[in-house]
Amino acid sequence: MLVIRSQDKICFKNSSVFNNRTMKRKFVYFIFVVSCAWFAFVVILHRQKSIRQKFCEEKTLEKESVANFRANSNRIKRPEAILQNTHSIEFLLQPHIQFRRKHYTTNDDKSCVDKEFSWAMVTFVKSAAGNIDRRNLLRRTWASLGKIDRSNFYTVFIIGKPADELQDNIREEFLKYRDILQINNPEDYQIIGLKTLAGMKWASENLPFNYYYSTSDDDMWIDMLKVKELIDQYRMVVMEDDWPEFPIICTYKWWRGSVAPLRMPQDKNFIPRQQYRWPYWPTFCFGGMYTTSVNVIKQLWELSTITEPFYNADDVWITGLLRNKLEMPDEMVIRPEEHAAKHYRGFENEDGTVKYEVKFDEWNEALKKLQSRSLCRW
Repeated sequence: MLVIRSQDKICFKNSSVFNNRTMKRKFVYFIFVVSCAWFAFVVILHRQKSIRQKFCEEKTLEKESVANFRANSNRIKRPEAILQNTHSIEFLLQPHIQFRRKHYTTNDDKSCVDKEFSWAMVTFVKSAAGNIDRRNLLRRTWASLGKIDRSNFYTVFIIGKPADELQDNIREEFLKYRDILQINNPEDYQIIGLKTLAGMKWASENLPFNYYYSTSDDDMWIDMLKVKELIDQYRMVVMEDDWPEFPIICTYKWWRGSVAPLRMPQDKNFIPRQQYRWPYWPTFCFGGMYTTSVNVIKQLWELSTITEPFYNADDVWITGLLRNKLEMPDEMVIRPEEHAAKHYRGFENEDGTVKYEVKFDEWNEALKKLQSRSLCRW
């Protein structure tokens, strides 16, 4: 017969109470963990649902915009129409390389053109037909430089076809300066890329292959001395390192990294996935200004005639995508330590007139840097 002493009864009772409390705590803890897990699951599910919904909305907007831009040529021209335009660029006015007579020189030269020059560069400036004040400002400042030491410089303004009443003024301007390249396309923001292609085509067909080519806009301020020094520097690099071609110098801005195409239809530089499917752009130069050789531009122009153009992103298309097709490596897209061009957002006063006094102050500072150089202005 089993006999249990009172002391053992107390121990047994305390042990049972302890076990009951432990079980309750474990159960509460279990319920807490399950609740947290369920809450986390619901949050993740909701977040994924929101992401999917946002993605679907973007895809829907993109599909709608693609349908719109295919139906409405004023939004974004259809790729086949753009490709056809690159083959059918028609010039209404073409510049003369020896554009204007010299009006200032620091030596006894009879012409701004040095027949024994080291190299020459033509800068193609995209401009709206109505921006006569901007063009005249540039003609009186940095675009007036025809020679620095033994380097010759020319400037060509690329414009579209304005309204009939303005065309007579354009012709008068052309007869006076002979520095206008006019294409037979109505003035519109969407033809900025076509203006770039027009400059490339004209340079390929009319300039010697050993000339240098720059593209810019009429709201850019360019330090021509810095441009000259950059070209001199990389002419030496090409010779010393035996590069097959002159590089593309980002004289305004350079970008390498995670730059994504704009996918929202309301963006003026909207690029649908049907046109470019990759999440990031390659290394490229911003279109405010970049510089390379006419020989490189000729090759890029030839590639552009058999490639779907990007009107809304012509800078990345030319210096990034077409350059890759040319198999020119990223290392030949040059980022200078100091850029030679600046973009002036405050280029005009509120009433649309040009801020001449601001620009001429900077121009006078630029001339001081050129005092020790052999200088000639058109």
